[in-house]
Amino acid sequence: MLKKDKSILVVDDDALIASQIQAYLEGKGYRVAGLAKSGKEAIEKARTLKPGLIFMDIMLGTGQMDGITAAEIIHRELEIPVIFVTAYGSGETVDRAKTADPAGFINKPFTEQELETAIELALYREDRRRELQTSEERYRSVVAFSVEAILIIDMQMRIVFWNQAASGMFGYAALEVEGKPFLRLIPETLHRGLSVELDRMVLTEEKNPVARTTETLGLRKDGYEFPMEFSISSWIIRDEIFFTVNARDITDRKKVEQMKTDFVSLVSHQLKTPVAGLLGCIDNLMSLIPGPLTKEQMEYLRMMKDISRRNYRNISDLLNVSRIERGIIDVDIKPVNLKKVAAAAVREHLARIREKRLALLLEGWREQITVLADASKLFEAMSNIVHNAVKFTDEGHIGLRIKAEDGMASVEIEDTGSGIPVELQGYVFKRDMILQGPPSPNRGTGLGLFISKEFMNLQKGELDLVSVPGEGSCFTFRVPLHQQPAE
Repeated sequence: MLKKDKSILVVDDDALIASQIQAYLEGKGYRVAGLAKSGKEAIEKARTLKPGLIFMDIMLGTGQMDGITAAEIIHRELEIPVIFVTAYGSGETVDRAKTADPAGFINKPFTEQELETAIELALYREDRRRELQTSEERYRSVVAFSVEAILIIDMQMRIVFWNQAASGMFGYAALEVEGKPFLRLIPETLHRGLSVELDRMVLTEEKNPVARTTETLGLRKDGYEFPMEFSISSWIIRDEIFFTVNARDITDRKKVEQMKTDFVSLVSHQLKTPVAGLLGCIDNLMSLIPGPLTKEQMEYLRMMKDISRRNYRNISDLLNVSRIERGIIDVDIKPVNLKKVAAAAVREHLARIREKRLALLLEGWREQITVLADASKLFEAMSNIVHNAVKFTDEGHIGLRIKAEDGMASVEIEDTGSGIPVELQGYVFKRDMILQGPPSPNRGTGLGLFISKEFMNLQKGELDLVSVPGEGSCFTFRVPLHQQPAE
């Protein structure tokens, strides 16, 4: 019960009725803030006493301000809920009373139970309204002053809300964009993709999905395009779908990323040449060109060569990632003998396969298959996969299966190694996998799978994975077939 928490102002031009209502209310535990006989007096006492509720008679004497007019002023200034009471509840009176947004309406004569019910419902409604208002004000404050641009759009992709950060990001004032198409903030070339995604969310009535972050371009009022990151989530109110868009200008971040990429490219390029030279010197020593070596010296040279080759591969990986990110990698698609490329990828790691005493199983190698691919990038992608297969397999076999069907050729590279944990299988082809796990001198950069996937995408090919932890992995390359044999 709320009766003891709020005071009530009783307004009636009949002093006897007002006193009777006061006595009843106080007998029920309510606190009566005061009595008023006219609309003017009701307004003055409402301003002074700040009651939680006003019990207002509509007719307050001939020629006087009536209760409806007084309630309108009180509602506008103080937002105090009012219960109207009248003996003349005509349709016209009810329609006028609506303008004051009353908390209740009682016809005379009324029972004590009707009076108590009306008061309790009015006080409960007012508490809920104030809680909702506080929550809304808190939400609007957070959203309005957020450093992140926040927009709300409707099913027709029209902007219905726009915060200050969005004005700063796009250069429009809120009044310039509210009711306007959201797509005016995106370059025209990107309209179709965004429209398809929003249509999907509308058709599936997707509620509160995990907002997916997308990098794209934003379009300012002055026509300037800038790199933008945004996420979209949907919500439904009374069968109408709305979308919340959180957008961030990532121009500065992109500049930093470009600086890092350029730095990595420069350093890697400068390191690759001396490491290649060091490998050449080691090969000369091991070939006994300068003269004979002891068994111990030869063993040290083998260790140095192994370390240098790992470093060379790591540097090559960093250079490839840098080129991929900058979009400066070209592909030269030509008819290629698939067996020759696969054989070269295996041959590069044959010594390590023999050293670990792994069986090498080959299937489908008698058939000559010609594909459309960039030979060097296809070789590097396969070499990366074979390298990983050998590195993580201590016993069992490495298998390569080649076949052609439905206009595509495939190469399956399988191993009986440790396999990949299920929770990581969805991320193995992403660059961020370099952050998984502790540093290790034998681990490499962790970029080989990312590079292989990107190289296959550049050739309109595919690279997929099936892995069972503890049993091994199988990577499958798919490359478009060439209909005519290679020359």
